[in-house]
Amino acid sequence: MKKGDTDNHSPDNTGKDKEFIPVKLNPIFDDLNNPATILNHVEELKEKTYSDNLKTVLATHDKLKELKATEIRFSGPVLKQGDNAVIFPHTINVIQGQAGVHKSRLAENICASFLKLNGCQNELLGFKRNNYDATHTVVYVDTERNLSEQLPYALQSIQIKAGYERKDHPINFEYISLLQISRKERFAVLNEYLNHIKKSTDDPLFIVLDVSTDCIEDFNKTDKSMELIDLMNMAINEHNVIFLCLIHENPKSDKARGHFGTELMNKASTVMQVGFEKDANQNDTEIIRVKYLKCRSTARHTPFYIKYSNEVKGLVLADASEVSGVVNSRKHKASNEDMIEFIEMYLGDGTTLTRVELLDKLCKDFRASQRTIETRITAIMSENLEIFNQQGQSCLLSKETKEKTVYYKLIPNETL
Repeated sequence: MKKGDTDNHSPDNTGKDKEFIPVKLNPIFDDLNNPATILNHVEELKEKTYSDNLKTVLATHDKLKELKATEIRFSGPVLKQGDNAVIFPHTINVIQGQAGVHKSRLAENICASFLKLNGCQNELLGFKRNNYDATHTVVYVDTERNLSEQLPYALQSIQIKAGYERKDHPINFEYISLLQISRKERFAVLNEYLNHIKKSTDDPLFIVLDVSTDCIEDFNKTDKSMELIDLMNMAINEHNVIFLCLIHENPKSDKARGHFGTELMNKASTVMQVGFEKDANQNDTEIIRVKYLKCRSTARHTPFYIKYSNEVKGLVLADASEVSGVVNSRKHKASNEDMIEFIEMYLGDGTTLTRVELLDKLCKDFRASQRTIETRITAIMSENLEIFNQQGQSCLLSKETKEKTVYYKLIPNETL
């Protein structure tokens, strides 16, 4: 053999040549001369060590990267009230109010709007679908009403308002009661039921939780509250789902009940507050105000007014003359609650006004003396009364002096 030649033989300890047996490499390393192949194999090995959570986060990153490079087209509303866009796809929405202010009846009109048959002339408080060709499956989850009369009557009312007969069973109308389920087990049952519904229809879902705090074991505990919040957040991001949560307010307060209520306000896109209008003596009237505390996708809408009608056994829009009569009779009293509404209007968009500017506006609005207005402002500040800005954030009225000039503005509670 010439110098430099090689073969597949080498001498063994007997002096005889021994043939080399080629070693078969692991298939994933067969092409060692290809850097791209090696890198791919390394990435495959790394991915096998990733946790499921990390895989989810990385997949979301890739999706965001793809979307970020495109023109974002925001979804239009699926439901309007009059000309106001109220409910949007993939959102959590809230109706809050004290006990007995017809929160459930308002929700019934909204549900009927999603179910409404083409050609039905019922006005439904001005609620209407933005696209009448779209079909949502309405899922009503009740926790309060009895099963013999109250809940069946409410379900009848929804479909009759939507143009159906009492005997009909619309295929896109689902409903359950959690009344017979122990509070400790309700969240698990709700989760199981919603998974069942998602598998049974391809329609977008409009899910009503009435009342939402009854769907969890303890609405004051962070962990129990976040179970339902997280379930809703995951559902609206992974599926074509909208939630409407009904929740009671704390007694003598505008704040939604419990830790769950606080978190729900943070996550919600649209928040409607329902309450009776007061007369000049601060007694409840028959007029019900629906106030928008939060509109994430639009500017905050002005309130609309409704009342209960014995004739139709339900809610109807209140006449403008009835509303103005109640509001005007109360203006001369310049109550703290009324004053707060006007302060929200003037300062809710982040505007700062001088003392002179704010007092001048409020004196004209209430036809009251400067002294009366200042007394109300002092009470609002000393009692730390809640005021909402246009983003739906809970704020306090703040006063500061700069170069001998007094300024007023709203400061969100979380920044204090």
